[in-house]
Amino acid sequence: MNPPPACPLRVLVTGASSGIGKATAELLAAEGLLVFAGVRRFSREKPEPGIQEVLLDVTCPDSLAAAVREIRGRPGGGGLNALVNNAGIGAISPVEFTSRKSLQEVFDVNVFGLVAVTQAFLPLLRESGGSIVNIGSIGGMITMPFGMALCAAKHAVEAVSDALRLELRPSGIRVSLIQPASINSGAAEKLARETETTIAALPPEGRKLYGSLLSRFISKVLKEESAGSPPGVVARAILENIKNPAPPARRVVGKHARALRILARFVPSQLRELVLRKLFLQ
Repeated sequence: MNPPPACPLRVLVTGASSGIGKATAELLAAEGLLVFAGVRRFSREKPEPGIQEVLLDVTCPDSLAAAVREIRGRPGGGGLNALVNNAGIGAISPVEFTSRKSLQEVFDVNVFGLVAVTQAFLPLLRESGGSIVNIGSIGGMITMPFGMALCAAKHAVEAVSDALRLELRPSGIRVSLIQPASINSGAAEKLARETETTIAALPPEGRKLYGSLLSRFISKVLKEESAGSPPGVVARAILENIKNPAPPARRVVGKHARALRILARFVPSQLRELVLRKLFLQ
């Protein structure tokens, strides 16, 4: 008598409507995993086989509770084998003129939302002894000019990941952090479209002080990101971490990953800032 077929691994990917999240959902599904794609609104096209969209706003407690109930009630059992915390937003602005509201929005999604999602789905992960993969950024190790909000949030994600890894080890839940470097995910294009609005919203003194620098910075970032690695590079690293019984605590991926890691970890501060000014502001 043949044994019953093994159930596919069940994975939740947040922020799965575009970019890295979408690429991850599609790769995991193609590899035979059952993917719950967390999206803020259903897509117009039918999802790929193996992908089930779940409405999920990481900043809304009611949305989180509803997503937990929905996933628990889906066929195949209520457990969850892996959680990929990918949802995130960015903002470009000089620190001097960054509003509290803008900063709060970035932290709400990238940090508070990540923690809230993890807290909500930990009971399901414990049922399977699964894994958590958090998506950080090279910006969690090295801070870019005008990127204070996002880089500060990604620094926080590093701390959250470290604490979770230590605290959840006794439960058998593995926690790892993926740090994308230069990835052509479409995020830079979105920020570029918003930059002119950001500059226009600055007071006259702010436009005089930072207008040309901001324009120069975003044009260089856009050029760099457009030539970056495809999102599938990050998706592949996520898949490998999910399947690895002992994944590395941190993993930098993407174009210029090794060089940027060296710049962040081993180059003295004064020299690092000289390099950053030359790369982004000159």
